[in-house]
Amino acid sequence: MKVALLEDDQAQAKLLNQWLTEEGYQVLHRGTVTDFISLLQAEPVDMALLDWQLPDGSGLDALGWIRDHNQASLPVIFSTQRDSEEDVVEALKAGADDYMIKPPRRAELIARLAAISRRAGLDKLHSPQLQLAHITIDQDAQKVWVHEQEVKLTRKDFLLACCVIKNQGKLLSREYLLKEVWGVAADINTRTVDMHISRMRRNLQLEPSCGYCIKTVYQHGYRLEKVDD
Repeated sequence: MKVALLEDDQAQAKLLNQWLTEEGYQVLHRGTVTDFISLLQAEPVDMALLDWQLPDGSGLDALGWIRDHNQASLPVIFSTQRDSEEDVVEALKAGADDYMIKPPRRAELIARLAAISRRAGLDKLHSPQLQLAHITIDQDAQKVWVHEQEVKLTRKDFLLACCVIKNQGKLLSREYLLKEVWGVAADINTRTVDMHISRMRRNLQLEPSCGYCIKTVYQHGYRLEKVDD
């Protein structure tokens, strides 16, 4: 599970990284709001842990960007020295899911992350079985069922399906998919990704009539979206 950490205090960032890594989380750390937003644009994450005061802005700026850029479901926790009731209320009203006062306590931090993961359903996404409407994926057995009928996929198509479904609602760049699925650099022809996405739409019946579709975002990549009734 990937946690995006926004923290400019290097000692604090190192400590949090150690705690979370030892609990099985993958930590992606940035020290400025600008770099943090660049990270989110390039790399899908499962949750965000934000400091308030940064060299080029505030955690509220980062939170505002998250909520304004189709990442309404991304769990966000503040970890900050600002402890007034007004600050807590402001952060929660802006869309934060939780708020912790520094210095954080390890057991409490891990418990809060686990609780938010459960509420957001992230624990299910990281289980061996993935479920999305009419699609069931067994990651251990590497099998896929669509409307309860098994569908045979190539190895790359299977990995792509897992990656896209795990990141439902998140914008996935072609470069990111090349790195995650093919393990190659971004300078390889991205038409490879387009071809496999097109095939996945057909194989998994990702179309509006089934409740989900893969939206092409011009010059950026793809996003798996739920279709409103």
